[in-house]
Amino acid sequence: MAMKRLKNMLRSSFAGMALVTIGGLSTAHAQQTYNGAVWRVGIHGGMNFNIGGLGSQALNDVQPGVDQFTTKDIMDGTALGFYFGALTEYNPGGLFGGKLRLSVDDRRVDINDWDVPGNSRVRFSAKNTYFSVEPMLQLQLGSPDFHFGVGPLLSFLISSKYDFIPRDETSPTIAGKTIDGMNKFTYGFSGGLSYDILLNSKSASNTKWYLTPFVEYSYMMDQRKSNVSTSADRNDTWVTNTIRGGFELKFGSAPAAPAPYVEAASDMPTVDLALRAPSAITEERTTLEMFPLRNYLFFEPSSTSLPVKYVSLSNQQAQGFREQSLVNDPGTGGSASLDRSQRQMSVYYNAVNIYGDRLRSNPSAKITLIGGAPSQSDALAMANSVKDYLVSSFGIDAGRISTKGVVRTPNASGTRVTPKEDLPFVAEENRRVEVQSEDLSLLRPVTIETRQSSLPDNDLVINVTSSAPLADYSVAINGNGYTQTYGPYHSMNQRIDARPMLMGSSSGTYTATVTAHTADNQTITRQQSFSLSKMTAPPVTGQRYSILFEYDESKTVQTYENFLRQDVAPKIPNNATVVIHGHTDKIGLEDYNLDLSSKRAMETQNVLQDELRKMGRTVTFDPYGFGEDPARAPFTNETPEGRYYDRTVMIEVIPGQ
Repeated sequence: MAMKRLKNMLRSSFAGMALVTIGGLSTAHAQQTYNGAVWRVGIHGGMNFNIGGLGSQALNDVQPGVDQFTTKDIMDGTALGFYFGALTEYNPGGLFGGKLRLSVDDRRVDINDWDVPGNSRVRFSAKNTYFSVEPMLQLQLGSPDFHFGVGPLLSFLISSKYDFIPRDETSPTIAGKTIDGMNKFTYGFSGGLSYDILLNSKSASNTKWYLTPFVEYSYMMDQRKSNVSTSADRNDTWVTNTIRGGFELKFGSAPAAPAPYVEAASDMPTVDLALRAPSAITEERTTLEMFPLRNYLFFEPSSTSLPVKYVSLSNQQAQGFREQSLVNDPGTGGSASLDRSQRQMSVYYNAVNIYGDRLRSNPSAKITLIGGAPSQSDALAMANSVKDYLVSSFGIDAGRISTKGVVRTPNASGTRVTPKEDLPFVAEENRRVEVQSEDLSLLRPVTIETRQSSLPDNDLVINVTSSAPLADYSVAINGNGYTQTYGPYHSMNQRIDARPMLMGSSSGTYTATVTAHTADNQTITRQQSFSLSKMTAPPVTGQRYSILFEYDESKTVQTYENFLRQDVAPKIPNNATVVIHGHTDKIGLEDYNLDLSSKRAMETQNVLQDELRKMGRTVTFDPYGFGEDPARAPFTNETPEGRYYDRTVMIEVIPGQ
């Protein structure tokens, strides 16, 4: 019979695949270092494509006077069914592993065009649902993540119903009837291929999450007792062949990665020290700055009112407010003694007033306010509170301001690999109102004048190189009555503010001593001398430009290429020094943030250098990434607006002396 031939073919193919796989693995498999979770638990789900072999069956009450159906070929009975449950898995990273699935297994079969004596053609739908226990041996296919699995199938009948729907409308339809004589327990085997995809590969957490697609073949036999006589042309065994596809979602705890093995050195490693001292210390510099106006307004938890940190003006006060007043005056509540970051945040906290002034000056412009909060109604109320302020204080026509509330704003913070300890910061940043407009002049930077004392060109730059891995190093500065130790450091490049070293004097000579510890506990010291002096000439006025980035890196330096080439490069004079420093907020891994800020600073230099070369200008570049270093962070990391302004690359343009 066709059913028997198909069974033999599937069994032979499956067994052959297993033998070839085991044979190949036994000769080619090599043990490798494994850093995955050995024990895992999770859930699984998928779909069964069932191919049923019903044979000739006597079913209760199917059709009066008819006890049996005409024998059908196995391919005439097919249907889709669901498959889901829980699992536990053992994956030590070697050749063999295993898993155990507990599943609800739907083995339904439909025959849509069946000849039945006395009833021409009918549709017969058997709905058999099982609880299946599936232990499975897993064999690694060249990678700890790729497996061939095979094992027995032990199934317990949960429900067995059938529908009998005649094509002849004059005959009765029978639905939801119990199938007579179904075995409460049956058995078989399953096997197939699966591949583990690590979801949180960038996370430092020991808890690993895996998404595992799988495809399998499953054979279930002896589903129903025979209650008709056996003859040569009858097959009363009810079996189901199933081709299955789906996914597993599982997690487990992986062991901490072992410390890298360092071969003992026969000779003392070499460590080299390079210093670059500033040519002169500048106490303070006046800077004309293009300050980006962050178009996000961050709201307090559980409040839909415009936060008090944003400067609110009465209608009378708003009539006299002009953006130009912020260029030389820090603004409401400000002081001429404010340092650069305070000066800038004072401007940012006037953001709503700046938008009001720009809308008032440009009557054709429109804006959209998109509120974001866990509750959509709260999000809309937040957006409307900003709109109400612009309408009541600045007299903006309400028709020019659209509002919308969403659970997640277009540029929301957070990804699936955000560390757990950083999730409260992400939630704080996502409770906000985004200001959007097709008229980009409404979102342009604000030109302000600031005084800056913490200047990157005042830094003592330290570069350490070693022939062997270093565990850490520290730097001791001595001379001119000054003694201070910095570190320990792990990055090979560091910058130290040199201003405190002068201690009120105009110049001095110093010694830098680097004490390095190698990975194999050896200690190496290196020394180098340098001199410092204060600038006696009046400091020049510099220029400063900033590039802001979203949380998820969706904006790269290339996004700002036109701005760098068309707006920044033409304003850099010949023989100027351009200091480019990148920063990040404190969310995420420290080493990753340091690398990201350094890479963005170098990419910015590459764009400017190329454009200045075309213009025939000679410029000295000094790029550096500070990462999340709190001592160098432009703004506080304790507020959402501070963290957003810390995701930046700053370009300092210092004219030649």
